[in-house]
Amino acid sequence: MIELFKKKKKVERIVEPRYINEKVAIFIDAGNMFHASNYLKIKIDYRKLINFLKKDRWLLRAYFYTGIPSPEILQENEELRQQWKKQQGFLNELQRIGIKVKTMPLKKTPEGFIEKGVDVLLATDMVSLAFRDGYDTAILVSGDSDYVPVVEEIQSLGKRVENASFKRTSSFELRKVCDDFILLDNHMQKFTTPLNKPVEKPEKKEKSFLDKLLQTLKTIFAANKPKEKSNTKKERKR
Repeated sequence: MIELFKKKKKVERIVEPRYINEKVAIFIDAGNMFHASNYLKIKIDYRKLINFLKKDRWLLRAYFYTGIPSPEILQENEELRQQWKKQQGFLNELQRIGIKVKTMPLKKTPEGFIEKGVDVLLATDMVSLAFRDGYDTAILVSGDSDYVPVVEEIQSLGKRVENASFKRTSSFELRKVCDDFILLDNHMQKFTTPLNKPVEKPEKKEKSFLDKLLQTLKTIFAANKPKEKSNTKKERKR
């Protein structure tokens, strides 16, 4: 009875601030995500990632920024041409599920091929859409600190910016300047799968009761089976 009169401790509920009819736009830096997913050996399901990031808010659009090889480069490099066929299929799939793919040509350097101008294209779209009141909140999926001035410019226009990235490629300066930060490592099970799934060993089928009984009887009969007498003694008597 005494327990009934004890005051229950109040459970503090964390209420996430929401905005009525909040519009969001998602900007994905593909190169940054590729380096993180390659290191973690995971495959990202971008449809699930977008649904996870937007939550219950109204999504204007998700944008995916990446570099692609020019026709001249493809003519020179057979290996790159084969890789591009796979990438092209991937980008077409993104377009099919409603993600706007925006590209810049790769640049050839002595060290290899690099993305050039992708970050400028992404930044331009973020600021342009903010200026035209296209969204209330921008979700920047990248860990590149070069976006810090862009974030501050968008915030000066009265918009919010959330940052989402993996720990491997995350920037402290970018996290600090954004209105919110989402560490994707803590939610990977919601939108990723391992690149190399472990091979599952076939389960050993348990013997039924009848099988176990037959095996037991066979063992008993084998133990009680009379041994054949040797003919050696008879041969000696002869």
